[in-house]
Amino acid sequence: MAENHGFKTVPQSWQLRVAAEADVEPTIEQLTDHMNDQQRQALRDKLQRYVQKPDRDLILALRGPQILGLICVIDQGRFPPGFSGNHTEYLRNFACGTQVLVHPTCRRRGIGGSLLTEAENWAHKRRLTGFWVITHRMSHWYEKNFGYQQICQIEVKGVAKTLMAKKFD
Repeated sequence: MAENHGFKTVPQSWQLRVAAEADVEPTIEQLTDHMNDQQRQALRDKLQRYVQKPDRDLILALRGPQILGLICVIDQGRFPPGFSGNHTEYLRNFACGTQVLVHPTCRRRGIGGSLLTEAENWAHKRRLTGFWVITHRMSHWYEKNFGYQQICQIEVKGVAKTLMAKKFD
C-alpha cells in the first residue's frame, strides 16, 4: 500500500500496531540513543502508562523487530497551564497526540505521517471530533500535509511551542 504525506509516494515497508507492555523496553532501547538517562526514564514511565490505561494507547511503526517510531494518543490530553478557556471549548472531545518520535535514521520516509494518520483513525473509532498536538518545530508539516491549523502559541518549560489542531468533518 502506498502513502502520500506531501513528500513522495513510496511503498509502506512497515506495519503499525498498538503496543503491549512487553514493547516498552525494546522501544526505549531502540528509540532513545539521543536522550540522557533522566529523559529515557521519563519516556519509559510515560510509555508504561500508555500501555496500561484504557483511555490511551502507544502506537508503534515496525519493520520486523525494528521499532521505527511511535505516537502516544489519549482520549483527551490535559491542556498546558494558562491555556485559554476559548481554546479549551474548541478542543473539547478531541484526542491528543502527546508524543511523536521517529528514529533519526528513518525520518522523511512517511513513518511520522502514517503514525499520525493511524492516531487520527484511533480518535475516529472513539467518536472523537478532532485531534491536537503540541509541536516545537513541525507546525508547518502538520499544516501543509495534514490540514492542521495553528490554534495558539504556548510556552512549555520555557520553550515556545505551537498547538496544532484538526477538526474532523
